[in-house]
Amino acid sequence: MSDNDLNLDDLDELENMFGGEDEEIEQNEKIILSQNLEGFAHCFPDWDLHPPVRK
Repeated sequence: MSDNDLNLDDLDELENMFGGEDEEIEQNEKIILSQNLEGFAHCFPDWDLHPPVRK
């Protein structure tokens, strides 16, 4: 067995342990990203950080 085979087995084991909660992880990532962006925006109150609106 090569080192690559062992690494894939280890990755499969981790996937089985932690891979079932993708939706929850995605939701948490969106919340954290939103909070980071809001915090960044508060550092520059004079800037218009809203995305442009298409007409």
